Amino acid sequence: MSLPPRRVNIQAGYGIIFDFDGTLALMSIDFNKMRRGINTLFAKYGIQPESLNTRYILERIDEAFDKFKQKNPLLADRIRQEAFSLIEAMEMAASSRSHLLPGVYQRLWQLKKKGFLLAIATRNCEKALRKVIGKAWVFFDIILTRENSIVYKPQKTALDPILEHFPFPNERIFMIGDHPLDVSAAREASITPIAVLTGTGKKDELVMAGASMIFKHVNQAVDSLFGRCF
Repeated sequence: MSLPPRRVNIQAGYGIIFDFDGTLALMSIDFNKMRRGINTLFAKYGIQPESLNTRYILERIDEAFDKFKQKNPLLADRIRQEAFSLIEAMEMAASSRSHLLPGVYQRLWQLKKKGFLLAIATRNCEKALRKVIGKAWVFFDIILTRENSIVYKPQKTALDPILEHFPFPNERIFMIGDHPLDVSAAREASITPIAVLTGTGKKDELVMAGASMIFKHVNQAVDSLFGRCF
């Protein structure tokens, strides 16, 4: 079960929402292999990949579930459980080879010392996240993982559970991520989108998505926020 939201300090002044994989750490997940595995699983149950309209893996699982839930809810649950088990196995394998990027732990400590409220919003599973971030878990006031998200980034309400616990105006809340989905999620939530180039997102894609600032590394983004906020 995910860590419950902690009591926030309304005097903190600023909040930062971090993506996880590609931003705070590099998981080296082969998403093409993951997609092929999911497509093979779907085909076993008669779901042709080309029949699904959505592009991203989690949304494709939900779409496949919706195809079956009315006529055969037990089968729909089985397909979804098998799909998530496949994804989780790949994430856990990747997490055993992963760790926080150099300097990230120190930056998180500095942010908390300055009174920032911190959150993570990730499409990854909680077990992989916990394994990688280790004792840095305590720096975060709220963490959204795949398991406790009602909808996923970049849907409009994906960040609402975090924003409800950040008692600041939106201009004092920042989202740092490596993917256009993170930028889009921030823009949908009317908070400042900051992009980094340590993940899969390309600079031109991040610009097109609407990133306000782009940095090579999350440490540079955090250092810039220190200068901007204090």
